[in-house]
Formats: sequence, structure tokens, C-alpha cells
Amino acid sequence: MIALLALVALTSCSGDDCVSNLDPDCTPAYTPNFEEIHRRTLVQSCAVAGRSCHATAGAQGGMALEDIDVAYRALVDDGRVIPEDAACSLVVMRIEANDDRLMPPSNPLRESERCAIETWIRQGAPR
Repeated sequence: MIALLALVALTSCSGDDCVSNLDPDCTPAYTPNFEEIHRRTLVQSCAVAGRSCHATAGAQGGMALEDIDVAYRALVDDGRVIPEDAACSLVVMRIEANDDRLMPPSNPLRESERCAIETWIRQGAPR
């Protein structure tokens, strides 16, 4: 029961926490499906072995993104993505942040990459 409450707290947010300026008509950098997001953005920007925060060797925040199945579970099953709710998904809050919460911190994603991730989430975050 406590684990369920913790998951609800992690995945729910109030309107104040959600990103308010997402453009549903943005143009994704590539086809917004998880395979492309993983290959073109997550692995390239967040999971480069030996250099990135979410490579298996470092796995900051308990999140490793190198393996596609592990990455999907870490994002969707662990509640960092709320299918159909991009604005309140933690991943979107982090990639759209304008402060020290921004991910990736040293090299923000291009708008079109963020659009691909947000579109995938709005579409239900299918695997």
C-alpha cells in the first residue's frame, strides 16, 4: 500500500507543476515512437557509456537508458512518463526546465527532439 501511494505521488502533479507552454503542433525531429526516441535521443544524449548520467555504469537517479527495454520500464513503468499527459510527465518537466533541473544539463535537447518525446507521450507512450 505504501509503495502504491509513493507511485501515485511520483506520477501525479498539480496544474502548477505541469509544463504550461507545450506546443501540440510542434514538428518532431523524427517519427515519434519509442524506438526512434531511444536510438536518436536517449542513447545519444543521456546514455553514452562513460560520459552520460544515465549510462548503465552511472545510472543516476536509478535510471539507466542504454538498453531499450530497461529504458522503457524506467520511464513508463516507473512513472516518469504519464501516457497521454506530456505536460505533467516528469521527463517533460525536466527536458523543458529553465533552471538547474534541466536534463540533459550540459547540452539541452533541440526543440524538435523535445517535440518527438512530447508527441510520443501524448500518443499514449506506446512501446
